[in-house]
Amino acid sequence: MVGYTLGKLKNRETLPGQLPDYLREKVTLISKAALQLEELGIKPNRRCRLFWIPGRIEVVGKHTDYAGGRSCVCAVNRGFCVLSVDRGDDELRVVSLKSKADQDEEVLQCSVRLSPDTEVASNHWSLYIATAARRLSQNFGHLLGCDVAISCDLPPASGMSTSSALICAMYMVLDVRNGLQKHPKFVATFKKEEELYEYLGCIENGQSCGELTGDQGVGTFGGSEDHTAIMSSEEGKLKVFSYKPTRLESIAPFPDHLTFVVASSGVLAEKTGDKMNNYNDAANLAALAAKTFQASTGNQCPDLASCVRSCGEAACETISAVLRAKGTEHLDVRFRQFYIESEVCVPGVAKAVSANSFDERELGRLVELSQEQGDAGLQNLVPETRWLPAEARCLGAVAASAFGAGFGGSVFVEILRCFVVCKTLKRALSLHTVRLL
Repeated sequence: MVGYTLGKLKNRETLPGQLPDYLREKVTLISKAALQLEELGIKPNRRCRLFWIPGRIEVVGKHTDYAGGRSCVCAVNRGFCVLSVDRGDDELRVVSLKSKADQDEEVLQCSVRLSPDTEVASNHWSLYIATAARRLSQNFGHLLGCDVAISCDLPPASGMSTSSALICAMYMVLDVRNGLQKHPKFVATFKKEEELYEYLGCIENGQSCGELTGDQGVGTFGGSEDHTAIMSSEEGKLKVFSYKPTRLESIAPFPDHLTFVVASSGVLAEKTGDKMNNYNDAANLAALAAKTFQASTGNQCPDLASCVRSCGEAACETISAVLRAKGTEHLDVRFRQFYIESEVCVPGVAKAVSANSFDERELGRLVELSQEQGDAGLQNLVPETRWLPAEARCLGAVAASAFGAGFGGSVFVEILRCFVVCKTLKRALSLHTVRLL
């Protein structure tokens, strides 16, 4: 978070020299957001806070977080520029610029009260903003509001967690406005940063977090992977987390000779409306698999990760045998995807990219295994997100996979910076090079 006057943020010519290095390439986004605040009637001399909320890449760890598993994540240099100006009342007024293909940007605006009783419209773009406003008001009492402008260079519904980024953004804005981190409940609940990341996931999924009572959420049964990646990522590093509770397991420097490029499939990876049921099916199957194993064995396992830990080295064969014996082969398929993703792919990729033992072939094999298991166990790929990784590999990519919630979204590709296939890939697939933040 950085503070400026609104007028300075609007001036594209003088702004770059006043910004930290990581924001200098975002001058256009920042000035667009500043102009939107000015059009709301806010004077140029008003003090304004500037926040940067990045998008994220899920390298491996598909649909594991809500079942207590692992994932390997990073953030990228595309995301949300968020400007906020303090208000003296309890209104949170938000204006957002939405990019549309071959059209001028659409200006979206909403206004919500910071109240425990705030109404949340489930099929409106303000869903995540209103959900955050309502939950933070319920957990931390009376809050003062802000006027907020958002400008983004992430493709909408691309699988890079634009929705969870909004939850994080509203928390960051209201935290600084109201000093949430000094609130007695905050101090008592969050002893580690990872506990805050888990809470942000609970705002989205509606679950309670310690003594902070839950609410309706946005309707999806997700975990805290996205919020953790957005809030914790560091430049040039991959991080491995486990969840329920959220815990940092390892950090791996990303190899200097590789770079990420991301291709948006063109199919929107929505998590609202009809797509919400598809998204929740994967979570429901994981929960049902754990309940089936628990009922059959008497083991107290609230999630699949607990089931795995209770069985030790023979976990995959033991749990799979129980699920098949109960005639629930579909649960076995879902469990195997979880196990291979969390216990094989995630630690394997972290080891493959480590500085002391970089293994390009193993990295490609494990990411390809993750793609295959996701297709079989989650059934959330579409033709575009099947074709893109396969084509990228044919063109020489080190590794490639779909990522995110599924049913559309994006594909990441890891390529050698010095390799000629870089130009071939960009020409053939219209990929966007991104940096790790």
